[in-house]
Amino acid sequence: MFKKILYPTAFEEFSRDVLRCVANFKNLGTEEIVLLHVIYASQLPQVHEGYVLRLADALRHILNAKMDEAAGIVEAAGIRVKKRIELGVPYREILRVAQEEKASLIAAGRERKGFLGEIFVGSITDKIVRHGTTPVYIPKYPGIYGADPKACEAFCRNPFRRILYPTDWSDCARRALDYVKQFRNAGVEEVIVAHVMDEKAMRLQPEEKFNEFQRIDKEKLAQVKAELEKEGFRVSTHLSVGNPRAELIGIAKTQDVSLIVLGSHGKGRAEGILWGSVSRNVAEYSNRPTLVVRG
Repeated sequence: MFKKILYPTAFEEFSRDVLRCVANFKNLGTEEIVLLHVIYASQLPQVHEGYVLRLADALRHILNAKMDEAAGIVEAAGIRVKKRIELGVPYREILRVAQEEKASLIAAGRERKGFLGEIFVGSITDKIVRHGTTPVYIPKYPGIYGADPKACEAFCRNPFRRILYPTDWSDCARRALDYVKQFRNAGVEEVIVAHVMDEKAMRLQPEEKFNEFQRIDKEKLAQVKAELEKEGFRVSTHLSVGNPRAELIGIAKTQDVSLIVLGSHGKGRAEGILWGSVSRNVAEYSNRPTLVVRG
């Protein structure tokens, strides 16, 4: 499923814990992890090109030691490792290397911390999802366990234990479902299939029309449930009316979900429209690891 994973890292806090967790993707057939660090060219002193290149070479020497440490974690898991240090704009280099290496997954190792310690999607991850085509795994373990490495390690023994699959019946959501099916032999105990009827849209409907929509959604949920059960999964369904973002984040928390699998349209019509408002907001505000699959 994810034979080759690209793991960009800035060697920030928690990056090694996240890498240990990603190494458990071996259960999904991972054979190689490509470690990537991008030296952000614009942050180097702007003197002249030759000086910048010499400084980048000096940084590479320092960074190689950190790369070796990270590589040891991957090798200890029995997975091949490749190390790359590039110079450029981080998200562009990540996307370029992902294409060059034919990566089947990008594990986005960088997150942004909020004032209260919440873990949010960083701008680089945001751009990777928006401009790329490779599925992106967004880890949120620090948001759940804080600085407790033992709790994080326990979670990572089975990061696919309980999957939340939200669907809006779109082609993007259907593609995400195809990925859910591939987790069958990865220790999944339950898949929760959820659909939220947007309360703003439903408020405008007459009761008869609302009941019709609800009946159709129940039938569709039953169809997806039967489809996954045929694949060998234990499945539960959830149908509610409300704010999709809030409802889905609430389900993820109350059901102790270990992974949310989302479909995304990717690039919006304008710079500020980021890969579908519901998918973007769930990935942003939930503290659960998220797999974003492009439609």
